[in-house]
Amino acid sequence: MNRRRKAQAAFEYMAIFIIVLSFVIPVWFYVFSVRSNTTEELYFSYAKNAVDKITQTADLVFSQGPPAKLKVRVYIPDNVMDAFVDSKTAVIKLAMDDHETYVTSLSTADLNGTLPSSQGLYWMNIEAMNEHVQISVI
Repeated sequence: MNRRRKAQAAFEYMAIFIIVLSFVIPVWFYVFSVRSNTTEELYFSYAKNAVDKITQTADLVFSQGPPAKLKVRVYIPDNVMDAFVDSKTAVIKLAMDDHETYVTSLSTADLNGTLPSSQGLYWMNIEAMNEHVQISVI
């Protein structure tokens, strides 16, 4: 009789454990997927802020003309595949899950120079020249 009670208690504990797991596992998967989406949105937001700051500063120094020059601090997020300027556009190419996303910002000035493509906080010189705006990492 004593053995039967021990077996019943063990069975009840196992049933409780399975019921708890049936609630915890779906919640865990949901939290994991939300965390992944939030991280991607954060990287996208950092990249958008970076290119916007660069082009807005370029527009400002271009409107003032040479020798206008400003130093700005820009954060480049993780997951950056490439970063460059193309004519009047600052571009950061991000790796997002299974695809690539281009984050861009348009300037009124012709842009020349390079953008950092590895994660970190960078100081950049943005200087008005005769026909374009020169962008360089300090």
